[in-house]
Amino acid sequence: MRTLATVESFMRGQEYFRRGAVSSLERRGERIIAEVEGSELSPYSVTIELYDGGLATTRCSCSYDWGGACKHIVAVLLKYNEAPSAVPQRPSLADMIGDLDRQALVALLVKRAGHDPGLEPWLEAELETATPGVKGKLATAFNSEVVMRQAERLLSGGYSRRRRWGDDVGAVDEEAFAALIDNAKPLLDIGKGGDALKILVPLMEALVPAWSEQADFDETLHEFFAPLGQLIAEAVLMSDLAAEECDDLMVRLDVWQGMLNDYGLDDYLQVAVDALDQGWDEIGLDDALAGRSRSWPPSGRSDWTTERLTRARLRVLDISGRIDAFLNLASAAGLHGEYAAMLVRLGRINEAGDYARRRFRSGEETFQLARLLKDAGHGDAALDLAEWGVNLASEGDGFAGAASLARWLRDNAGLLGRKKLAMVAARRAFEESLSFEDFEVAATLAGPEWIELRGALLSSLAAARHAWDRTRIYLNEDMIEEAIRSVNLNTLPGNPSDTVLMRLADVAHATHPDWVIEIAERMASSIMEAGQSGQYASAAQWLEKAALAYDAAGRFEDWTARIDFLIEKHRRKHKLRPLLVALRSPSGTL
Repeated sequence: MRTLATVESFMRGQEYFRRGAVSSLERRGERIIAEVEGSELSPYSVTIELYDGGLATTRCSCSYDWGGACKHIVAVLLKYNEAPSAVPQRPSLADMIGDLDRQALVALLVKRAGHDPGLEPWLEAELETATPGVKGKLATAFNSEVVMRQAERLLSGGYSRRRRWGDDVGAVDEEAFAALIDNAKPLLDIGKGGDALKILVPLMEALVPAWSEQADFDETLHEFFAPLGQLIAEAVLMSDLAAEECDDLMVRLDVWQGMLNDYGLDDYLQVAVDALDQGWDEIGLDDALAGRSRSWPPSGRSDWTTERLTRARLRVLDISGRIDAFLNLASAAGLHGEYAAMLVRLGRINEAGDYARRRFRSGEETFQLARLLKDAGHGDAALDLAEWGVNLASEGDGFAGAASLARWLRDNAGLLGRKKLAMVAARRAFEESLSFEDFEVAATLAGPEWIELRGALLSSLAAARHAWDRTRIYLNEDMIEEAIRSVNLNTLPGNPSDTVLMRLADVAHATHPDWVIEIAERMASSIMEAGQSGQYASAAQWLEKAALAYDAAGRFEDWTARIDFLIEKHRRKHKLRPLLVALRSPSGTL
């Protein structure tokens, strides 16, 4: 679960889980569904798809999109993991409708369509984009108009609404739009690029104008352009398009890219343009495919668009079974992760490991290959490669992205009973991240060896110039003096978090009253002066900590004078004043 989310999201998810925010948890076949109380009036809906003992996909109705699973998904996973056998088991959709005859199923769909206006166009688009064998007509009968109409409905928010700046506006269904794109992927997998274009091109034609209307407030919709352009490039490279078809698509791509350029999305579709323009005829490409060239492109200089085209070509070579050409091009282009991954798929495990040790210079590509090795049933080889990567990173050899690799090695070595290796990886994970979560995992893993490891981790923490969780770790280890020294007044409010800082003020008010008074009044003042009425309760909590510190320092008369001053100063803030008055007497604070 920790590998799914950022450290911050995982910690927030733990808080949601502990406070009982998860409800309506149930399992239907390989699907877990639940609701999570959050900041909105309505709870968030979470769906988790399981596969082969692990997680396939996770979805949440919240707007989080900053990497990894959101806190609501984490909370549901923690709740489920607490007692899987206690989670109510319900029949899956397939089980419920599996025994229905055709007439009953048709009646059920028609009944649902009466309550769901999006069902009929969705079903129409799904049937039009189904791969051969799924429906009873040829793929060449795809109706691009149907695909485009469904895309336009989804992108215009025709099926759902949301609040934005006080207005009720259409909510783009990005998940459903992504599902439409996914319908083209099975066609690419079997080399049907021309058929895939009958899905992908209408989707792009709908996406560009829809996004341009929302560009000023878009947060995530623009992220579809690059992958959609990549898929179009793959489809073009595996298709035998007529000259007129190429010219028509080139004109459309140029127009679309021009519209994107107006908003700063330069070159997002360039890979598709290059695939049309250059195809497989680029000068020097034949030599690279045949292994006669050690560098691709010939100049040795590659940029984002050049690498994207190379990856599209590799994908087509893979699908078409041209393995030698794939390996030659990947090697010449310096795409060492793709080269090693192909060796694993070919069963050349030792060769893949040796190649990685010679070529890899990042934790991310080592991490990906180690996972691939493990998934392919080569657990020992995976751990050995990850250990090599972690050791290389510790030598400071310019090995970037080692934290994820170290965490993976820590968790998997522990599961396979290689505790010594897991301990080494746990230390490296913390040294890379300096995160509270990695500190806690190391403590759990170490057991009786924690005293020695704890000293090493704290030494690393003390030596680091920047560590987001420094104060929290010191506080959790009862190192109050160090925790106080770690707080930089210039970063408040912000780091440490208000929750951590308030905990520190709570435990330090008797031993460091002057410091607590300064911090508490500073935090309360930032809220009151800004007139943040929704945060007045927090301001009162901070002032309560200040009152405790005044009392511990034997200065309660000073506190009385201070609170009287604040009551008078903020007398016109009707939501705040009663909270301040309640703090004036000892019964309100102590």
